[in-house]
Amino acid sequence: MREELVRRSFFNIYLHKWGQISILTSICLILFFLNLNRWDLWSPDEPRYAQVAREMVSGGDWILMHYNGKVYGHKPPFFFWMVAFSSFLWQGFTSFSVRFPSALFGTLTVLLTFLLGKRLYSSRIGFISSLILATSFEFFFLSTRANIDTTLTFFTTVSFFCFFHWYQGNEVENRLRRNLLILGFYIAMALATLTKGPVGFILPLLVSLVYLTIQRDWRGVRRMNFLSGMILFVVIVLAWYAPALLRGGKDYFDETILRHSIGRFAEGTTHVRPFYYYLYTFPADFMPWMVFLPSAIVYGFSKGTFEKRREFLFLLIWLLVILLFFSLSKGKRGLYLLPLYPSASLMIGKFLDDFISISIRHFREEWIIIPLYILIGLLLLGGGVLPWIVSTKFPSYFLYSLPIAFLLVGGGLSMFLLFRKKYYRVVLFLFVGLVALGYFYTQRVVFPLANPYKSARFISQEVISRIQPGERLGIYGDIVTGPYNFYTEIVPIEELSGKASLNHFLQSSERVFCLMKYRDYSEFQKAEDRPNMELIARRKVGGNDMVLVSNR
Repeated sequence: MREELVRRSFFNIYLHKWGQISILTSICLILFFLNLNRWDLWSPDEPRYAQVAREMVSGGDWILMHYNGKVYGHKPPFFFWMVAFSSFLWQGFTSFSVRFPSALFGTLTVLLTFLLGKRLYSSRIGFISSLILATSFEFFFLSTRANIDTTLTFFTTVSFFCFFHWYQGNEVENRLRRNLLILGFYIAMALATLTKGPVGFILPLLVSLVYLTIQRDWRGVRRMNFLSGMILFVVIVLAWYAPALLRGGKDYFDETILRHSIGRFAEGTTHVRPFYYYLYTFPADFMPWMVFLPSAIVYGFSKGTFEKRREFLFLLIWLLVILLFFSLSKGKRGLYLLPLYPSASLMIGKFLDDFISISIRHFREEWIIIPLYILIGLLLLGGGVLPWIVSTKFPSYFLYSLPIAFLLVGGGLSMFLLFRKKYYRVVLFLFVGLVALGYFYTQRVVFPLANPYKSARFISQEVISRIQPGERLGIYGDIVTGPYNFYTEIVPIEELSGKASLNHFLQSSERVFCLMKYRDYSEFQKAEDRPNMELIARRKVGGNDMVLVSNR
């Protein structure tokens, strides 16, 4: 009787497709869009990408991008086109308009995960999986930042959706639909490539071909229309890349392909990490749902899921191929793994839904009880420890930690009691709500509090208030110019790479300004025969202690 009452409650709205879509859209609007303008663009990526898009608009060059007045060949243009379009839509380059494409494609990926889960299993599993994806830490965070990887993840997910939908279809019936789906696979790969380079087609191709190979479906490989599909793919990509190469020449080819694609993968030109790097970063980035992933994988191999083994195998290959591919790369960042998040979410969604519907009696309950108790323990521990940590490290912000502490402790105790009473569905939705509230509070309160220590806007205002038209601004050391280009609107900023160039710059007969780390400033002050250098301002910018100096 108790379970029947729960079934008739509000929580069962997820049985209806349009109710599910409405809930998912509303959650994404609240989590991804509502607070986008509450804090500035943070270094290094956000203001740099915004500056590339702004120079694209101001210079009118939509083919060959520029950054700090120089040709920019690090990334393809699609994401920057979206940021530029958003600036027209929202009347200017603001925190909201620059982050809007990431929030949009994050929302579309959540909805697409729902459709994929519905196709693989059921709309209920798709709904739960989409909630998991939206509330996984890294996906949520990147969907609220001006970052390319959410857009890439959307297009790779479109490719996987089209491929598996095509593969499941009947060979005779709906032939037109099947042809459109496989063409969609290649079109999405092309757009992914225009978003982040060769990785956009490598990942979908690898996953699909490995899946067909393990299935020993050689006929399926032949039916992929590989030749015509790749011709379509090449035509779409070359529509931008060919004119860019004609204008940029060999140097542009070397920059885009040799250095920032092949070089970054094979040699690790930036972010060099060991092979096992993702073994400890991915679990943290995919929290809080990571605790269920081992159980979901074990469950996928259990006898009771045999009838859906093909679907599970596809999701597992999707996850493992991407994980292995980026592990082999010398250059690594946690956000590179974002394209595998939908597959991990779908595996966990299947596992949790089967547990809630009590259809996994054959499976040992310890595989869900232990992870759930770990989560509850982390909630209680976090709620108890957080105020103490904040009072020790940041005493002036102690009161701001209390709402999160109450949320964690109250949520943990409620989940424990409800689980003991076997209200499993209520426990799931309560936990999703707790995570969502925590994220919302972080955006609404914590990020604005941290903004003065993270944003380059404040020291840039010091520059703007002093520099006169025609006077030069330089930057010294291993600091990117993007944040200061964006917030001062000065292009170009002179990049000073060594002490000799800094000395020459400061010995100018006219007044000049320079941004550098306080550490470099202190060392320079100790040098003999140094030019005159006056300290004007000092501010924290992300992890850097920055100063603004002038020669007079």
